[in-house]
Amino acid sequence: MPKRRSTIPIAHADDLPTIAFTDEEWQAVEHAYARQLNADVRQQITTVTTQYLKDCVFDRTAAPKKMALERIERVRRAAGDLESVMLNREAFSASTDELSRQQQQSAHSYADRLIRRHLAGLASSNELCALIRQHLDEQSLARHKLHHLRDALKSLVVACDYALSDLSATENSDDEPWNWWIQALTQIVQRHDLPHGARIVEISGQPSPFLALVCELQGALQKHVPARHMPSGEALAKAIRRARDK
Repeated sequence: MPKRRSTIPIAHADDLPTIAFTDEEWQAVEHAYARQLNADVRQQITTVTTQYLKDCVFDRTAAPKKMALERIERVRRAAGDLESVMLNREAFSASTDELSRQQQQSAHSYADRLIRRHLAGLASSNELCALIRQHLDEQSLARHKLHHLRDALKSLVVACDYALSDLSATENSDDEPWNWWIQALTQIVQRHDLPHGARIVEISGQPSPFLALVCELQGALQKHVPARHMPSGEALAKAIRRARDK
């Protein structure tokens, strides 16, 4: 089974699936489980299974985490570049003559005036525009008056660093929806004093009732989602135990 792509924890889907087990399907489930299930248990199983299907849909439609990562990195680079430009950190080579320095300073001053002129109408409604315009103002070129802009840009860079850290820390599990479903099914049968062991019976080699229940439910869901774990006996039992340990 191919590894699931890493996604962000939000998504949008218009066509959410629902599940309604037929009488024949419930009979097959009860036969596999070797227990009759009352209306309350059936309803609870239907509810958590419907949620499992919805989670699978959201899982397929969620945007790749890489897209969010790339945007944060672009914002961070842009903030750093803007800070350097606004603080005139351009490096002059050793061969740069004095005239070139004066020309570049004059060009910067003229460019700043042009930008400042058009920022005037935006500054009243945009705090960042007002801050940049203040920097571009000829009376505000002293370095000690640039700390507001510098701090704002540095804060943006730091915020991006924290965002990147958050993004890398929230690695989602390949089996997250399935794990939740197994945990919910386990809680349901436990509340009703029904078998919940997940193992292969050593003497007969047959699956325990709960293991058979999960196998049958997965089979009924294959028309909606592929089985996350194939009913291969001990492999499925181990997957159920791992899900419960999450």
